[in-house]
Amino acid sequence: MTQEQRLAAAEALTDVLARTTGTAEHPTGLARATATATGELVSLDLHPAALAQGPGAVGRLVVETARLATDAAAQKSYNELAKALGDGLATAVEAFAGPPPFRTATTTPHGTPAPPPRTSPPSPPPPPRTWRQQARRTAPRPRPDAFDDDDDYFADPFRGQRQ
Repeated sequence: MTQEQRLAAAEALTDVLARTTGTAEHPTGLARATATATGELVSLDLHPAALAQGPGAVGRLVVETARLATDAAAQKSYNELAKALGDGLATAVEAFAGPPPFRTATTTPHGTPAPPPRTSPPSPPPPPRTWRQQARRTAPRPRPDAFDDDDDYFADPFRGQRQ
């Protein structure tokens, strides 16, 4: 294979990877998304029943479905790499970039993605302090004494040995 053929093959692979998208449907069936391997959301379809769940649930539904679609696109990219470069080189790419998403995905026994951990809402920030409150600081800690008699021993190594 000549240098020009290699460059043309690399360009063709770059074009294929840039156009690769993945489509995924949420396990509940309330959303379907198409995204690129870099996470760009190309399309999103929501079932009307999804909107009845409230804005927080819709947001989580969209994020989870977009993540599944991005993982599907990344998996397709790995498959294209393996077809173009061979399994040996694709394995080297996996060693460098990490395994494909579907090999490392955490799933429940039924094969649906594990739900994200619940977090409590962030606590409100403390009220701003006034200049007077900032000026009232506690007294600084006392500093240790500068005199340390251990240094005297090392200052004169011949102490006690002189005649």
